[in-house]
Amino acid sequence: MKLSSLFLVASAGSLAQTLRFTNLDFHNITVDTPFNITWTDANGPVKLTLLKGSSPAYFENMGVIASGLTDSFYVWTPNNTLLRDIYDIQFEDSTGVPIYSFMFELVLAPVTAAATTTTTAATTSTTYATTWIWPTYV
Repeated sequence: MKLSSLFLVASAGSLAQTLRFTNLDFHNITVDTPFNITWTDANGPVKLTLLKGSSPAYFENMGVIASGLTDSFYVWTPNNTLLRDIYDIQFEDSTGVPIYSFMFELVLAPVTAAATTTTTAATTSTTYATTWIWPTYV
């Protein structure tokens, strides 16, 4: 009985030391506006990765926001190259076990990518050969 109680206490202690994000307000994350991402109980440096999509099965990795973080926060400013979509932030420490933030939609993000149109004017040169024939009267 004492052994099982000891195991439960040890398990509870290890669960308390699991990486978790602490910022619960993922509303109104706006392009070009700093957003404070916070977490606690990290084991070693933390890596933050931006994911796009509304389901973990279909997340698209948009790139690392920051890595090697030893504080318990990071101020992230989403740039204006991100499109209006559903995003998530993946937290990962030295345990390699990822956790995820709440899903959020970027405010004031463009709906589609800006189109760049390049027009090339083609120049052509035409050469005509002209032969003059004068009428002859017989």
